[in-house]
Amino acid sequence: MTEPIKIDNTGEMIAAIPAMLGFVPSQSVVLVFLAGNRLSHIVRMDFGEVDHPLVTAAINRSDDTDGVYVIVVAENRTFHEVLDESERVIAMLLGAGADVWGSFYTPSIRGGETWTDMRGLFETGKIPDPATTEVGAATVLNGRTIARDRSELTARYRRKDSVTVTDRRRARAAKETMGEEFASSIIRELAELVSTRTTPDPALAARVGLLLTTDIHARDAILGLAVIDPNVASETMEAIASKLRTRERVAALTVAGFFAYVNFQGPAAGSAFTAAREEATQHPLCDTRMLGLLEKALTAGLHPTMIRKLAGTGVGIAREKFRVELPAPSGDWI
Repeated sequence: MTEPIKIDNTGEMIAAIPAMLGFVPSQSVVLVFLAGNRLSHIVRMDFGEVDHPLVTAAINRSDDTDGVYVIVVAENRTFHEVLDESERVIAMLLGAGADVWGSFYTPSIRGGETWTDMRGLFETGKIPDPATTEVGAATVLNGRTIARDRSELTARYRRKDSVTVTDRRRARAAKETMGEEFASSIIRELAELVSTRTTPDPALAARVGLLLTTDIHARDAILGLAVIDPNVASETMEAIASKLRTRERVAALTVAGFFAYVNFQGPAAGSAFTAAREEATQHPLCDTRMLGLLEKALTAGLHPTMIRKLAGTGVGIAREKFRVELPAPSGDWI
């Protein structure tokens, strides 16, 4: 989402949160940082778990902010619990130097739900259908889906079916037979899948897994697929990762998370990186250098446009080393 998102009113701002996060939050405190009336960035934390380091990290994610709104989303909480949490978070924000523009509470984020102003005279209003907001419409237009909750988002990166021993044996045989053309053919095939939004089969997953773990230049070239469509590229690599195990799964999840990151889907990227880290913990010999760098970038709040430069580099590597022509990054890519 490269266009700046304008926020016109409280209900619209709250309704836009699921699209901005990639899932519908619950039992959460959401900090919406604005530059004027345009979105700067958004941070979600668990209700009752907000602390000073988290608040400081949230503020430091961007220097292009004028103010922040605190949105408490929590069902089955008493008024006093919500008010205490709101005031506690506001105090931490003010103590860290942030300008708090308002604080609102809603039990849930769905069309017709009531929001309450927690800093004024407790005025109320209605939340519009999240799908009708500018952010929600852009999400649908770009083909992205909004998970019903965070657990559904996490489930996208679980292992499902697996490639077979035969798939792996054939992948190794193809690599030996094709030599240097092995990498080029896979990059071309992946580019075609992303362009046509075609689901990868287990045989391709086996070849991709082998390539990602044996050719670092090919892996870097694959990052260039984000320029075609970062959303579809993420879905494609997510599907491939679901079929792999051990170090191949770690590598595929890392790339899937990269695609989500450059697509402004931080929570999805975080879920992919977490799944990769969990797999790597069980297999200590995995190469996690790229994973570690991306984890640090996401935690530090490095803007996706900065990470997108890696995709542009990948396009160049694909062209120069593997003779694969990927689209050149457009002017608004970074």
